[in-house]
Amino acid sequence: MQNIDWETIYSVVLYVVKHYPLTIILYVLLCFVIGIAVSIILTLAFRKYKVTSREHKYYNWIVKLYFPTLFVINIIFSLKIGLFWGVYEALKKESHNISSQVYHAGSSYIFKDEQSKKEFIGDLRTIVTGLSQNNQDLKVQVKDIVKAYDIKNKVIDQPKNWIASLFAEKYIDRIHTIVLYGMMSAVPHVSISESLSYKEFDKLADKLVMLDSKNIEESLIEKIQNLFLMVLKSQFKPIIKGVLLIWGLLMLIPWIELVIYRFIMKRKQSNTIKI
Repeated sequence: MQNIDWETIYSVVLYVVKHYPLTIILYVLLCFVIGIAVSIILTLAFRKYKVTSREHKYYNWIVKLYFPTLFVINIIFSLKIGLFWGVYEALKKESHNISSQVYHAGSSYIFKDEQSKKEFIGDLRTIVTGLSQNNQDLKVQVKDIVKAYDIKNKVIDQPKNWIASLFAEKYIDRIHTIVLYGMMSAVPHVSISESLSYKEFDKLADKLVMLDSKNIEESLIEKIQNLFLMVLKSQFKPIIKGVLLIWGLLMLIPWIELVIYRFIMKRKQSNTIKI
């Protein structure tokens, strides 16, 4: 799991709220209703277990503030959870479209026509030759092939969707590693590892030229989509967990305070009986 990029998260949230308002409203309302329901349930529990009952008059008044505070906290946290949940679901729903834009902006030139495909594979042959230092049996890393091939200069257009553009910019190397792996894996009866020799790549390249682009482009988009969903989950899941953890700790305060109060009162009663 990667660290949460809060600056990017806030930018993404603002973008999604602006472009997918109905989805955000739906999840915010859903969580608001859940928050109210949880508040009512906890209020009944407080009454049942006398969480807000104290012997001292003014102390008893003060603890009654638990009721409005309970509703305020639950509403605030439910709205926050609804916002992040709505953003997550909106992006999840649009993940295929976003991934398709990323692919077509940065990799579709490979399959634009037969000449483009041959040029791309020819460039890869040259790179593998250089990395293997003319030793046909020397293994080279696929990720090094991607780095050596200046993918960023091959982007033919920026995605129109801001999220797609941001995703492509931040994960360009991983995206094109996925594309390269996906292309090679599309060759029938070939097992692709993280490294291969020039001799192995040379045989593979002959088969890559014969690939039908229509049969593998959707597969590549799906692989990019899987990366997008993984990144999305790694960013939003910890946020939701963190919000729920803080909410849970706040909900424990009245119960902890009640236990401490009853313990002190019990000690006082015991001391009174002894005297």
